[in-house]
Amino acid sequence: MATTVKDPVCDMKVNEETASAKSIYKGRTFYFCSTFCKQMFDREPEKYVQALEDRKQE
Repeated sequence: MATTVKDPVCDMKVNEETASAKSIYKGRTFYFCSTFCKQMFDREPEKYVQALEDRKQE
């Protein structure tokens, strides 16, 4: 069974197996709904990683 994760840019649910794109940042894999979201992440990965951490604490 595939795992569903959230796109760190748009917060959309993404299936790891069918994700449009993925990036590895600091040893962690991030999955994206589109190549646009991947490009946004790749430009400022720390911004999106921090936003994910902030949402987890809410």
